[in-house]
Amino acid sequence: MHSNTPELSDSELLAIAARAAKRAPKKPNDLLILTQLQLELYRELHASVGQLVRPPVPAEISPSSSARVRSAIDAILAEEEEMAVFRQMYDHLALAAGDRQVADRMLALSSGQHGPGGSFLKRMLRFAVADAYANTVQMLVVDFLRTADKQTIRAVLAQLAGMEWTLDPDDRHQRMTPPDFVVNDADAEIRRFRELGLIPGDAHPGRSLARSDEATWEVPDQHRIRTWRRRYVEAHRQSLDWARAKAEEYRWERERLAPYGHPDGLEAAVVLQLRQEADRAASARLFQIDDSLGLMALRRVMRRAEKTTTPFDPAHLPTSRGMLFLDTPLALPTGRRIVGYVWGPWSPRAEEGWCIVRPDQFLEPVDPPHDDAPWTWVTALTCDQSLLKLPFSPYETLLARPGDVLDPETRHRDPANPERYLSGSGRQGCQELMLRHVRALWELLTQHKRSTVRVLAHQVHQLKPSKRDAERRRGISDSGQVENWWVDPDAGERYQEQQPRQPREGRTGRTLAVRYWRDEHERQQCPNSHQHAALEAVKPGSCPHYEITIPEHPVGPADAPWSDRLRHARHRPSAPRRTSDT
Repeated sequence: MHSNTPELSDSELLAIAARAAKRAPKKPNDLLILTQLQLELYRELHASVGQLVRPPVPAEISPSSSARVRSAIDAILAEEEEMAVFRQMYDHLALAAGDRQVADRMLALSSGQHGPGGSFLKRMLRFAVADAYANTVQMLVVDFLRTADKQTIRAVLAQLAGMEWTLDPDDRHQRMTPPDFVVNDADAEIRRFRELGLIPGDAHPGRSLARSDEATWEVPDQHRIRTWRRRYVEAHRQSLDWARAKAEEYRWERERLAPYGHPDGLEAAVVLQLRQEADRAASARLFQIDDSLGLMALRRVMRRAEKTTTPFDPAHLPTSRGMLFLDTPLALPTGRRIVGYVWGPWSPRAEEGWCIVRPDQFLEPVDPPHDDAPWTWVTALTCDQSLLKLPFSPYETLLARPGDVLDPETRHRDPANPERYLSGSGRQGCQELMLRHVRALWELLTQHKRSTVRVLAHQVHQLKPSKRDAERRRGISDSGQVENWWVDPDAGERYQEQQPRQPREGRTGRTLAVRYWRDEHERQQCPNSHQHAALEAVKPGSCPHYEITIPEHPVGPADAPWSDRLRHARHRPSAPRRTSDT
């Protein structure tokens, strides 16, 4: 039904739940409501649905009761607390499943779930019967909320709340966290963040992330990019609201790479990661990527989709620290839109407790690099969420290490539908696609350093000295220059002019009698042509080759007529129209 929810048989589903139940359980309050607001939203939905389905069931449903249910769901969606409410519902169902008769009724009820949201409801019920590991349920809810539309989420919220009353009509198995404990727990987190130097934001009090799925991405310019970078740095260095939202990601291990094992606890781990991201952005060179360059990078990614990429080389980076924005977002197969990347060198230290979340949701400690070569940390930015005063927010962490090679990207794709990923590989596939995309951009931006084939043009927007001093007082250590890059429209003609006029040794020596356009493509270029044979003789494949992008260019004598047979001449906007040709 949903691309991120695998289709499993009942036997496979029960086997997964049984394995999850054997893991070491987490403490009970890991699945409870965490804030007073979340508790109030859940209680209102629970009470309003109870009026409709709690025995004795009324003969007629009053309009006021239905309106109360709709109002309760509207409040949950407006506050974006669907995750917390689903967690509390699952906790209630898992407690009720301790009664064997209730558990049997849940299994019977799960078999009848069909239609939109039916797969999700079936899994929630069966995981509750098996008392599944908290993280298993967490990821199920995350995938559902990412893929389902608003109407489906509304229907599932109401339906699951009704099941609570059906399975536990006396509400005997409900476990509500005392309000005083919740408030004190939230206050303790705020006090801890304040001690670490964070302050509440003056905008969007108590909220740091807002959904903007329907927002139109505005083409950035040099002034916007500088302002966005400054606010991005300030949010990561100071904002208590953003830190609390980040702590929620940590608490449920939704952050792919984070210092989960930090010795000083959750708040210190959050502040450590935010400060490192702020330092990367504060010292980053700024780039604006034009539509023509963005499309060229995407075509390069598509041509490489069925083959292994070249090893990642830090020499391909246009700068060790950078921040780039795309004029047109990159649309991932999941629907997420990527509008830029922030990157910088990263060398994890053992005492910081860095861990990476593997595809099976287990934490794996990150070992520091042994060769003293720093890795490159890349943060992808999405415009489908906004961060404080910014029209984008961090979305995913990518890690590029020297010598890294990516296998063919098509191995993640569904053969029957290449626009979608195979079940269970959605997140991993998107991570690799973003990494391939940013690597293609890097290689194009630095191609002129490795080859005489230059396909790009750029303009540098300088910042006035007085404004540069003001930026430094705000903690920005970069010069403030913004480089705007695009594909040079004359690159093809220039490349054709650079080609040798005389036929090379070993060719037929025939002269073309027509002109035609050759499509853009890649060429393997050897940087050690005089040593290539010797290196290959010692060890095949030891001579490193660069993949150089050759722009679309005309082939053939300048005075020859354009070829109609190849269908490239008169239909190309860039091809000159010759009135004398027939």
